[in-house]
Amino acid sequence: MSRKFIVTVNTFVFFLVLSVTSNPFALDDTSSLQCAGGIVVRGDSEDSVREKCGDPQKILNPDPQEPAVWVYNFGTTEFSNFVSIVNGNVERIQTGDYGK
Repeated sequence: MSRKFIVTVNTFVFFLVLSVTSNPFALDDTSSLQCAGGIVVRGDSEDSVREKCGDPQKILNPDPQEPAVWVYNFGTTEFSNFVSIVNGNVERIQTGDYGK
C-alpha cells in the first residue's frame, strides 16, 4: 500500500471516531465483544456478529471503499462498542464510553 493511502485512511478513521463519540481518545482496542448470543472476535463474519449481538444500532459507512463501523450501544450501564467490518469480517473491535 502506498504511504498516501495509509495517511488518508488514518485521517478518515480519526475524523470518523471524532464524529461518533464525545471523547475520541477514550476508544480502546479490545480482543472481543460479549453479547447475549455469544462472544464476537476478530475474523468473525457479519452473519456471526448479527447472530450473537443482533443488528447494530448504527452503521457508519460514509465511503463504500472504507471499513463499515457497526455501533452497538447496550445502554447506560454498558460501554458502547465499535466493530469494524472489512470484506464481510470483523477487523477491529473498540470500546468507547458508557452508552446512552
